[in-house]
Amino acid sequence: MSRGTTNIPIAIGLIVMMYPPLAKVKYEELGDVFKNTKVLAISLVQNWVVGPILMFLLAILFFKIFPGENNANLPYMYGIILIGLARCIAMVIVWNDLAKGDTQYAAGLVAFNSIFQVLFFSVYAYVFIAVLPGWFGIPINHSVEAITIWQIAQSVFIYLGIPFLAGFFTRFILIRLKSKEWYHTRFIPNHCSDVFPKRRIHC
Repeated sequence: MSRGTTNIPIAIGLIVMMYPPLAKVKYEELGDVFKNTKVLAISLVQNWVVGPILMFLLAILFFKIFPGENNANLPYMYGIILIGLARCIAMVIVWNDLAKGDTQYAAGLVAFNSIFQVLFFSVYAYVFIAVLPGWFGIPINHSVEAITIWQIAQSVFIYLGIPFLAGFFTRFILIRLKSKEWYHTRFIPNHCSDVFPKRRIHC
């Protein structure tokens, strides 16, 4: 069940999983998080320089050693590269929520990396998947050749943009219509506490 490059069941599952913790975020307080430029810089370098390059080199190395019959392991190489490019935003939010971590701080870092992911992931994916492997003598898969930057950008918006917008507008609209106290004492406990059915997560 897919449309274009988007797997519909996975998209629905990610949106449902990410919405509760994102609805809890106090977006109006994120400015305090962004003042810590050292943490933001470390996050940026780790996620968008070290991670992609390291995983790309590992993918090339392992494919060179274990190419498989008729390059059968090529999809695994792409998978390793994508792991290095795709920040695990959904699970970072959920894990932080389970650990009762600082929601604003985690959301700030996630939002920071999400902005980069929305803006640059499509370019990164195209370069690391469709361009750079050829420089190392790796054959390009025909399916990969057909992928465009626009297709990747659409998928990123669906997987990341929709739950972020849903969480942001839920908070903004309901606080305006009701109150901040009602939102945190009534709406969140009743509608956004169950990230996983067997585990209650309270604000």
